[in-house]
Amino acid sequence: MEIKFKKVHTAKDLVISILVIAAGVGLYFVNAGLGVVIGVCGFFMLLFYKAAYKREGENILLSKKALDVSRSCRDSLMSFLNGKDVDPEVNTSATGGIIRLEVYYNADAAIAYAQLFDFSNYTYEAATGIVELRGSKAEKLIARL
Repeated sequence: MEIKFKKVHTAKDLVISILVIAAGVGLYFVNAGLGVVIGVCGFFMLLFYKAAYKREGENILLSKKALDVSRSCRDSLMSFLNGKDVDPEVNTSATGGIIRLEVYYNADAAIAYAQLFDFSNYTYEAATGIVELRGSKAEKLIARL
């Protein structure tokens, strides 16, 4: 089964958008043109600004972090994602090339979804599928981000 994520609003996104719309309405009475522009910007923020992710079928809000990690950490990360009990190395210095680590996580729920990419021919190619981590394994990875 393929894991898919969709972007969703957080409460913070909605509050910011509503505040910008309210500022636009307030400014309309001072300067009509500026008020309309700010109000329209708030409306577009309400439609398009989504900062969190959800896995399809679940209600846990996730944050996304993408890191370019040194290629020397590849073996450690691959072993960790394959289920071995090792501490993952996350060294962001680019000595000897890079790999990309994308993690969708929620620290409070101790859940993370990680995927590793190799960089070759100027593109990122998936080295692993999306791996679900829960509990202490997720906490180990989240602590390294």
